[in-house]
Amino acid sequence: MPLPTVAIVGQPNVGKSSLFNRLTGRPIAIVDPTAGVTRDRLLHEVRRDDLRFDLIDTGGIGIVDAAKLEADVDRQIDRAIDQADLILFVTDGRSGVTAPDQEIAKRLRPLADRVLLIANKIDHLNLESLVPEFAGLGLGDPWAISAEQNRGLDELFEELGRRLPTVAQLDGQVGAADHSGRISICLAGRRNVGKSSITNALCGEDRVIVADHAGTTRDAIDVQLDHPAGSFVLIDTAGLRKKKQLTEDLEFYAACRTERAIGRADVSVLILDATDEVGAVDKRLAHFCQSSGKPTIVAINKWDLAQDHSADPEHYRTWIRNRLPGLAFAPVVLTSAATGQGLDGLLELAAALHQEAGERIPTAELNQLLEAAVQRRRPRKIGSGSTRIYYATQAAVRPPTLVVFVNRTDWMEPGYTRYLENFLRARGIFARVPISVVFKARSSRFHDHHDQHVRKVVATKADRQAHLIIPGKRGRRRPKGPPR
Repeated sequence: MPLPTVAIVGQPNVGKSSLFNRLTGRPIAIVDPTAGVTRDRLLHEVRRDDLRFDLIDTGGIGIVDAAKLEADVDRQIDRAIDQADLILFVTDGRSGVTAPDQEIAKRLRPLADRVLLIANKIDHLNLESLVPEFAGLGLGDPWAISAEQNRGLDELFEELGRRLPTVAQLDGQVGAADHSGRISICLAGRRNVGKSSITNALCGEDRVIVADHAGTTRDAIDVQLDHPAGSFVLIDTAGLRKKKQLTEDLEFYAACRTERAIGRADVSVLILDATDEVGAVDKRLAHFCQSSGKPTIVAINKWDLAQDHSADPEHYRTWIRNRLPGLAFAPVVLTSAATGQGLDGLLELAAALHQEAGERIPTAELNQLLEAAVQRRRPRKIGSGSTRIYYATQAAVRPPTLVVFVNRTDWMEPGYTRYLENFLRARGIFARVPISVVFKARSSRFHDHHDQHVRKVVATKADRQAHLIIPGKRGRRRPKGPPR
């Protein structure tokens, strides 16, 4: 049996996403004063004490969407209500019972045995006198909470524990689902390249909203998928634009969610449009995927349209690698969300890359390769003396991390890391996944006190500036003068 499911529903701007973030303990859903921010179903597993369940955040019922996606949002809400074992009907405790609340209550009344009425935004005791009014909705006594102030949530968790099976009960059921061990795959790309279409095609249903309107997806949406190639979590992300085009706060928050999604994924899939040129945003995303150390697949979507113009697959792969040199090692897959071309192979390849990133090289073999690499090209002289490379060992996996012991790390030339990576890949070592090379000063009484960097990643300026979103407040320049 799968984990029990709890769905959060209610009209727009009552604090559903704030409650979702509080219950999950993470800032997953975008919270903004703009009504109707959430459109798709967000799903995340909640673990607290002896409770374990899947929590679903939904769009506002009765939303008026600028992109005319009301029908799509309603369909996602209906599916969440149908599959939920428990429904949290969230209302605005300060506003009192409104006409939309009464309409939603009428819709949920036949399901009253699995509905929990929530009066949100009760930030202090003086507001609790407003709560009894919601009992007139016919869905039982309301629970007074404040998601923003973290008030009343302990009592809410206790009620969820009474209504949902415990972890011990779930473990005792034959066939209880194990949601751990899934390979998480982040689908990233700029706007309108088909990320949500690929997600739906892989799931075999309209799991996320797809529309011609740019910027349909805002949150990073986790979708669990069981496939013959393995168990996966697909992370559908918002389409990115250039930083100077991020005119709204929602776009900025969505871009931050994309950056975090790549960071927590096991494998990244960079989706490009076969009918369009590789742009600055595509190159930025490619550089970020490479620098994050995640195995990356370059998926060329809408390949069916390119075939109509007699595009040659091998020529196109070479063309892509020339424009994304940092991901020249990454596999290139030709896909079509419309026809399903290449999608099954995409999941199989993701599983293979995840396994490859977890492999280890014997120390003896690694040092033989290192010796051959140094004989072919020694590091360029940076300091007053020559750089000596002694030996190497693999310290970690995912990403494969190689520690190379040298006499002075501050004498290592920037860019030598890239040379070692390419040397290993040319000999079939981690040929399709990123490699992290760290230089470390070997302990010695002759040079230890001279070395300014006992452990150092030798990186170029471009590698040091690998990010999607510049941290800090936007729109404000750093004041002139000495730093404070």
